[in-house]
Amino acid sequence: MKKLLGVLAALLLLVVIFFSQIRLGCLTALFLWDLLDENTVHAPDRGALAWVTPSPSVKRLEIPGQKEQIAADLYYRSGSEKQAAILLTHGIIEAGKDDPRLVRFAHSLARAGFAVLVPDLKGMKSFRIFFSDVDDIVASFRYLVSLKEIVDEKKMGLMGFSYAAGPTFMAAADPSIRDQVKFLVSFGGYYDPVNVIRFITTGYYEYGGEKGFLQPEPYGKWVFFMNNLDYVESDKDRRVLREIFEKEEKQSGADIASLLARLTPKGKYLYELLVNKDPHRVEDLIKRIDPRVQDYLRKLSMAPLIPSIRAYLIIGHGNTDPLIPYTESLRLADAVQDKSKVRVAILRLFAHVDPARQRFSTKEFLTVYLPSMFQFYSLIYDLLSQQR
Repeated sequence: MKKLLGVLAALLLLVVIFFSQIRLGCLTALFLWDLLDENTVHAPDRGALAWVTPSPSVKRLEIPGQKEQIAADLYYRSGSEKQAAILLTHGIIEAGKDDPRLVRFAHSLARAGFAVLVPDLKGMKSFRIFFSDVDDIVASFRYLVSLKEIVDEKKMGLMGFSYAAGPTFMAAADPSIRDQVKFLVSFGGYYDPVNVIRFITTGYYEYGGEKGFLQPEPYGKWVFFMNNLDYVESDKDRRVLREIFEKEEKQSGADIASLLARLTPKGKYLYELLVNKDPHRVEDLIKRIDPRVQDYLRKLSMAPLIPSIRAYLIIGHGNTDPLIPYTESLRLADAVQDKSKVRVAILRLFAHVDPARQRFSTKEFLTVYLPSMFQFYSLIYDLLSQQR
């Protein structure tokens, strides 16, 4: 009897010691289930997490910005102890904070224990990267810190998807908040816009021992070029290039020779950059385009920012991403000097920031799908563990 009681006591002790890890592991599995379940995209209150967690409260907010109010949504557990908090930035999507995928993700994070703030970013909603978005992210993060009754200011983070990872990293490096940003998450982000341009125009990517080719996705190219013409100094070039880009995008077969003849030399080089198929010409063409566009591209680079970021980095990317090559996330991770402060996972499950819809053979399921799923599980586990 004493031996049985001793065994039971030992088992009870193990449960007590490892209870938090077991709970976190189960939450991670349910979180992952919901994330891969297409049926929950438009029904965030349904899904596996709903079996074991309460529905979060959602509050519509107007946050004071530098120039105007910032619309935002706050997801949190009512009546709970102070929660770890994360500011979630949407990517280049017209719906902004109201995109169903983002709403579902914010619900899942809140069910898992985070207070989640999702601001509307006007640049991203208009398919541009505005540096004013960085100011809005910083202002929104400060507001989140100010919610003393809800958030634990020692467990604060930022997360950005796709091109929004750029402004999110810029905000994390801002001296006014960088010491309060404890973790920083990038999914499908970039490191250097020059590499992105090379990829979306020619399809080639290369970094270290990783290199390859993916058929360029026209959407990425047109979004990048069409919506950054504001940085072209010449009014005439802006108007003509917009007309050319629109004709090229529609593949109308219209003769554009007369339009090209009206461009300045710098405008012609920008057009050449758009239609170029040679990955080795990209740097030379960029040196010849409008200096304002060159300066804009330099400001988008993550290289100068990484040394100023104090947060722990969690980086994920799909290796068949047609908009931003996964090698950009490898560059991001390698730029961090202290390797104990970064985690990176390259996943076969994702094309861009959504799970890829593909079928696997039995062999691929065992050699590709399961290892990638384990990587994804570990990445989510790492994210959810930032609440500790």
